Amino acid sequence: MSARRHLIALPLLTAILLVSDVGRWTAVAAGQIQASSAESGVRDLLRRYSMALESLDAAAVKKVQPSLPAESLSKAFKDMRELKVSIEDVRVLSIDASMARVSCRVTQTLTPRAGSKQTTTVTRVMRLRRDADMWLIDGFER
Repeated sequence: MSARRHLIALPLLTAILLVSDVGRWTAVAAGQIQASSAESGVRDLLRRYSMALESLDAAAVKKVQPSLPAESLSKAFKDMRELKVSIEDVRVLSIDASMARVSCRVTQTLTPRAGSKQTTTVTRVMRLRRDADMWLIDGFER
């Protein structure tokens, strides 16, 4: 190969490598954006779950956790004056486009209609599933 051909081929080869690297970085960035979007949706679900429980409205809770027996929850809510729920230390254990596992610390302060206020704190692992464009609670592992 002549020196002139090397001079032409080298910039062409460099341009191909740069395009290839840009394509790879673009794919990584898109994956990170999807994961970030999914994590944002999961955090939104936990916020909606907390608000639904605090509303003492079984139908609202059932919207974020469809498998929940709403009738028994309704009965339990009738005995409550107030329920405060705090969800902290959220860690996404695994996540993809349709499923996620999340660990979090849930603190509930229950004020019954009769009796004294009770506070419990537990660490839960929640199984979540994506339904259309919204995350829902599928169940609990512990």
